Amino acid sequence: MKNFLPLIALIALFYLIGCTSKQNDENLDSGTDTIGIETITPENPDYSDSTAPVNWTRIELNTTLGKLILALNPEQKIHSENFIKLTKSGFYNGILFHRIVKDFMIQAGDPTSKTATLFDTLGAGGPGYTLASEIKNTVYHFRGALSAARQSDEINPKRNSSGSQFFIVSGTKIDAPSYKKILEETAFNIFKRNPANRATIEKGNMLYNSGDSIAFTAFEQTIKVKLLSIVDQIFASIPEEIKARYYYWGGAPNLDNEYTVFGKLISGYGVLDQIQGIPTNKIDRPNKDVRIISARVLP
Repeated sequence: MKNFLPLIALIALFYLIGCTSKQNDENLDSGTDTIGIETITPENPDYSDSTAPVNWTRIELNTTLGKLILALNPEQKIHSENFIKLTKSGFYNGILFHRIVKDFMIQAGDPTSKTATLFDTLGAGGPGYTLASEIKNTVYHFRGALSAARQSDEINPKRNSSGSQFFIVSGTKIDAPSYKKILEETAFNIFKRNPANRATIEKGNMLYNSGDSIAFTAFEQTIKVKLLSIVDQIFASIPEEIKARYYYWGGAPNLDNEYTVFGKLISGYGVLDQIQGIPTNKIDRPNKDVRIISARVLP
């Protein structure tokens, strides 16, 4: 789970599709809450999202920086029931937030982080199983979304989730031009997953490897037009309410339809912002440990 790529970098992925190494990392979330938006006015409506239906199970994560209260969506039954099971078993007690990307997300759930030093590489641990994908195109990665980490499509084509690793979206506010730029990655994913485009991808690989920059540039422009057409179609299909929520509240729409969202943060936005603001090293490991001291299911 990485930040979105510019369109020109997506074209270069024709080469990377064929030679990317298989990594084990699971790619890819006290006091008064701070929701992080300006004073509410008619020009800046309140799109904050810190409530949940009563039938959504509440989970309290007591961290070294304060408490995070999550609400689990029962419609994503596999993921919600698994999270409840692991919480009740004490699985998350002592685990670190091992990956942080500012204005994007905070990630936890690797059991090997319990005893890790600051020099250890984390992200490959789990309970020994994965979860079937419950990705839905009607559930979005708004700020505060609770989503399951997973490995990349190249080694995980069914997009199954990690059995334990999760992330909470901190995100950023997204205007229309930024939203369209983000959708370039979505468009490329749609393009590359279509079996009818496999020959085109292979042709891109061949031209890239040939060193014929003139031919590759011409090919690149042809694909760019196709992807921009897909971007326009996707953007037009997104409800205005969703675009407005990303604009006023924020999130990470590049993750939509790619990861299973199974809940959201309903309390502790100030803590989320503290965690996501911690400096990290070049592989996104925070320079200071932030630990889940204890996790429990709330009555």
